[in-house]
Amino acid sequence: MKTTNIFLVFLLIIWLMAVLFPLAAYATEMADYTGPAFPENHALNTPIDSLPVHPNSDNYIDSIGPDAPLHPDLGTYYNGHPIGIPYNLVGVGQDLVSFTFEYESDPGPYPIPIPPLVEGLNTYTDDDNGDRHILVIDTSTNLLYESWYNWPPEHSMPNPDDWDTYPPLDPSDWWAGSGAIFDLTSNTLRPSGWTSADAAGLPIFPLLIRYDEVERAMATDGVIHHAIRFTVQRTRRAYIWPARHYASSHTNPDYPPMGLRFRLKADFNISGFTPRMQVILRTMKKYGIIVADNGSNWFVQGTHDDRWDNDELHSLKSLHGSDFEAVNISSWMERPGFDSNSAAVPPASGISIPSTDNPQIPQIITLYQNYPNPFNHKTTISYQLTTNSHVTLKIYDFLGREIKTLVSEEKTAGPQSVQWDGTDSKGKKVSSGTYFYGINGESNQTDSRKMIFLK
Repeated sequence: MKTTNIFLVFLLIIWLMAVLFPLAAYATEMADYTGPAFPENHALNTPIDSLPVHPNSDNYIDSIGPDAPLHPDLGTYYNGHPIGIPYNLVGVGQDLVSFTFEYESDPGPYPIPIPPLVEGLNTYTDDDNGDRHILVIDTSTNLLYESWYNWPPEHSMPNPDDWDTYPPLDPSDWWAGSGAIFDLTSNTLRPSGWTSADAAGLPIFPLLIRYDEVERAMATDGVIHHAIRFTVQRTRRAYIWPARHYASSHTNPDYPPMGLRFRLKADFNISGFTPRMQVILRTMKKYGIIVADNGSNWFVQGTHDDRWDNDELHSLKSLHGSDFEAVNISSWMERPGFDSNSAAVPPASGISIPSTDNPQIPQIITLYQNYPNPFNHKTTISYQLTTNSHVTLKIYDFLGREIKTLVSEEKTAGPQSVQWDGTDSKGKKVSSGTYFYGINGESNQTDSRKMIFLK
């Protein structure tokens, strides 16, 4: 009898531990990943430390919060729940599961291990709300599978009537808000206008701060070689390459569009931080942070991993929005060979090659792609003059009809820019669609580019 009672008490203790300390049952140390995470010339893997400050940088910072602290959304646990986003590594022979999705998604099936590691959950069958991301990398194919707001088969969710495709017609299907599959060896982007498991239509995993990456950086060059994702509360109804999707109805031009890059200012002193945190801060200076989703302001994301030291990570909260600046990447899109459907950044050598169409006439004007594009409130058109020149810059519709003259005057040598607010010569808003802007300078040098206006 006494033995039975002792056994029952033991079972009760085990049950209480599972209820009160669910983290004990959660696999918290992420497996190190050493495979590819896109080519080296992918936009997310390209340094931004030498690019110019965005002309609207101060307004962007003000809209997000110059005094708001940086928040490291990664670590171990908080109140019994995992912090950060976990990931799953699978290989040959992993069973596949079918999904029903709400929004534009890659249909799959997806190689989901059972039980999977899910963002914010101790077990994948928990009812907790939140983003519930599942990230899976098939190391045998170098394919990344990401899905958002995941619910296993025949598992009830809160507010099911809010979704058109729930419950799935096939009761054996998993249900998720959206899903995306990325080839980690390719620069191919999602179709323009498509979301992913992230609002910006970008991948999540390659933009996370991972513990294993930081450790490798400490032993080598001291930097992680990719941008870091972060969230802001209010974004604009626009996105910037390589982002593919917006998730806002706001048209305030001072709200950041999806895909906007920021960087930690070069003169920010990192000497008082631990070597591990210095890796993260150097990365923020060289590769920057990128607006990837709506959420709390200045939340930078990384992995859930039991190897993190939460107190060490909290030192990053001493940074504030005013320590950052927005970056203008439009020069990348002006390089020969740029393809908006590819994340590849063309080599910089193409920028300075002079025109050889007529070697007797020096290149006076360089016209850049408007930024942002597409846009729905205002866009900035930048150009460069090598000498003082009379410049005319006009807007045309798709049929070539003149809409508005933005510039017609003498301009001095150097960088120039002008904004267009989507109005015609009478101040009336134009219709959504494709427009062209053309520039004309001395010696009849001309250039033009295409842009998209969205109401």
